[in-house]
Amino acid sequence: MNVTVLIILAPLAAWLLPVYVPPNSTAHVTAHLPPGLCNATGTFAVERPIAIACINPSTQPALLSGSVAVEYPRPPPPEAPKAPRDSILAVALGVAAAAGLSHLLGNRRELLAALPALAAARVKRALGLEHPVRREIFKLIERAGAMTPSQIARALGKSLGSVQWHLFVLEREGRVRSVRVGPFTYYFIDPSAAAEVILSSVDPALLSPEDREKLELMASQ
Repeated sequence: MNVTVLIILAPLAAWLLPVYVPPNSTAHVTAHLPPGLCNATGTFAVERPIAIACINPSTQPALLSGSVAVEYPRPPPPEAPKAPRDSILAVALGVAAAAGLSHLLGNRRELLAALPALAAARVKRALGLEHPVRREIFKLIERAGAMTPSQIARALGKSLGSVQWHLFVLEREGRVRSVRVGPFTYYFIDPSAAAEVILSSVDPALLSPEDREKLELMASQ
């Protein structure tokens, strides 16, 4: 949820923005509002519904301007489409069966060993960087040093759900790694380069001791 605020508050008037939080979850709120008028500024986490309030205590009209962004918990990545995997595995099994038949007919042990290995390598490539979108994501992260799923989705013009699934596959295959800093999850390849990028994009004063420790450990790798 993103809200842009531009209101003329009448004397002794108030403005309220309710923030809904789903049960058993945590939402991260970033409020850029006048601290003299409003009760919430900066980024903070909430576990229950709250109301951001701005009050004009004076007898003159006051301009209220700023923005409020709320990041809700993301759903888990969608399941992988099973048809491509099944078809690739079917091809692999067919190649292995053909190799076995060739061995029985011609006693070619080298062919029996080589063809199943070739099929296994083909399956692994299809699950890793063989997919063109995953290849784009990998190259983008490699150039940037560290990126969030939202940044990747904007850069590639893809949906956030699609990017999250491809990142899940890349991380599962050991191509990329991830670290959570505050409300954001960053994906990276080189830990030291990622730490430098993350530290340059956030206010160090807002980092928790745990986040600082994680980034210092990454920078030393």
